[in-house]
Amino acid sequence: MPEAPLEQTDEGLVPRGEGWFVVNARDARWLHSDAMGSAVMFEGDPKFGELGINIGVMQPGQPACMYHGENAQEDFLVLEGEGVVVIEGEERQLRKWDFVHCPPWAEHVIVATGTGPLVVLAVGTRPEGFGREAEIVYPPNE
Repeated sequence: MPEAPLEQTDEGLVPRGEGWFVVNARDARWLHSDAMGSAVMFEGDPKFGELGINIGVMQPGQPACMYHGENAQEDFLVLEGEGVVVIEGEERQLRKWDFVHCPPWAEHVIVATGTGPLVVLAVGTRPEGFGREAEIVYPPNE
């Protein structure tokens, strides 16, 4: 298996092509949103076929995403800070080292609630890597 080359972009280093690679999260591609914080994206072109992984950094009051459910497993590990997960309409407080498991179709969102940034490692399966189409719903939830 060859090494995938890393290309420098305005957002950071991005792997190009198939193969293995090593990149420091600080140097990888970061995407920023005023509404939903920042996230490091380790994928390039092509995207990882079976597993998605990123690190999200949200400021107090920022959600990691929209409340949603999908046909893929997602898991989250709080690396730093405090937040709340709303999962299936239930709220649970989160702090450093808390782990959240979301089986397929579990509706969820994570929101930063502390006085500083919330840093979360997110990992999820890719249905298309297993011969299924990705499906996602955004149900209303207060």
